[in-house]
Amino acid sequence: MPDDIFGAPLPEPKRPSRKRQLADHHQRTLDQRIKDCLDYPLLYEMAELLPSPHMVGCPREYPSIVYLLMAALTPVTKSKRSTAGLLTSAGQWRSLRAAVRRHMGRRAAAALPLTAPTRGQYDYAVKTLLVPSVDLLEEEFRSYAAHQALEQGLFPASTPKTWSRPERRQLLVGDATVPKAPSKARKPETVDPVTGELRSHRVDPAARDYYENGEKAKRPVRGTKWFFGSGRGDGYWTRVILTFAHVAGGEYEDEAAVAVRQFSRLKAALPDCMGVIYDGALRGVHRDTLARRGLLVINKQHGSVSPVFYERIKPCRSGHDLWCDQGRIAESIRIDDGTRVLQPVPVTRLEPRIGVTKSRWYHLLKIPCRHGDHEYRIPVGITTTAEDRALRDAATGRRIPSDGERGFHRAEHLQQIPQETLSHQLVYPYRSDSESVHSQFDLSLWNRRMIAYGVDRQKVFALGFALSQNATSHQVFLEGRANAAATRRRGA
Repeated sequence: MPDDIFGAPLPEPKRPSRKRQLADHHQRTLDQRIKDCLDYPLLYEMAELLPSPHMVGCPREYPSIVYLLMAALTPVTKSKRSTAGLLTSAGQWRSLRAAVRRHMGRRAAAALPLTAPTRGQYDYAVKTLLVPSVDLLEEEFRSYAAHQALEQGLFPASTPKTWSRPERRQLLVGDATVPKAPSKARKPETVDPVTGELRSHRVDPAARDYYENGEKAKRPVRGTKWFFGSGRGDGYWTRVILTFAHVAGGEYEDEAAVAVRQFSRLKAALPDCMGVIYDGALRGVHRDTLARRGLLVINKQHGSVSPVFYERIKPCRSGHDLWCDQGRIAESIRIDDGTRVLQPVPVTRLEPRIGVTKSRWYHLLKIPCRHGDHEYRIPVGITTTAEDRALRDAATGRRIPSDGERGFHRAEHLQQIPQETLSHQLVYPYRSDSESVHSQFDLSLWNRRMIAYGVDRQKVFALGFALSQNATSHQVFLEGRANAAATRRRGA
């Protein structure tokens, strides 16, 4: 591989390690996580969007904020029963009342009952209050999460953009996970083969069969698939979950379609986001959509993509045969034994042309030649169609057919940052942060099984998980800023 703008790839032993030891001061205790949720401003803003206790139906004994706090605390305690039991203690209920007093005033705190709600009351509130309003709460969450990310220094407008090697905080990371269904049952009734007894089972209507771990090492799992998109800095607890969504279909194309929609929405809210990191579920058609929106797409090339001929150019007497190989342009050259090999062509610049409605991406090549090196620009990342701007040959003036017209899937064969480069080796490992989100999600489940039946109730739990994670990130950011200010005052 040439040592160009992306750098030559390093062998596995020489690649820099990004693993760091988690220090004790980075740990958050259960009490700290609970306090983080109680002091998260978004929960109190969400409470204003919900109907008051006396507007519809049977009057509720508790205001909306209590049930929103319980929804955020449930992933921390791992079950609704544990959350209800936690709040029954006088100390925790006093802490909740004190938090309501700080954020909503003395009158709201004085209106709270002297005892906490039961699990049954919370279940009823989930059914009648949170589930009907979950889409509204989800939109408010996305809007606030984007502002929180910017406040915490993610996707900064002032930081220079190095397109060939973006920083971690300038990129979105996403992936989907399948938590196990709350019940193993697939049928509501079964017959005992020994006794003939008819047994009833509770079946999750949202559960279905999925496959994880890619196409080569498929692992079947039954549950519901959830997509999470996030951004983070280099420190611990700096991650901000920006969006989540249910993936109804069981194919990787369904997951990729959901990811593209979510990333496109985030790009509108985060204009200085440079790109996304994803796994092999994103194919050329998905990379094309995101690249047109001005985003880098950093993922691995699909194993089924084989080298294809690109074109022959004659800037000199020799001429050069260009091929697409390993996500970049390579030249077909003859070696000493008479056989031909594909030699990658150095890329001197990754050139984005960001537009309002459509963006374009180019590799500026430096083709080695015995008559003198040639500069040559090729489009990458986007498969052009007849509706795109028509290109014409500079020499003849004839219209050049689009990629769609000549059956060439450019976005599938030419990556913005090719896989076999140092840049890809340094940037792509940030994708492991999505696995960290999945690990935290699994740890928030009782016995690592979803603790709700049906998509709507599970969406309330996923929302609570995202709220609890962002609440801790918000509090850690505030603590870090306060410590930095105290250090500056001592220094002065």
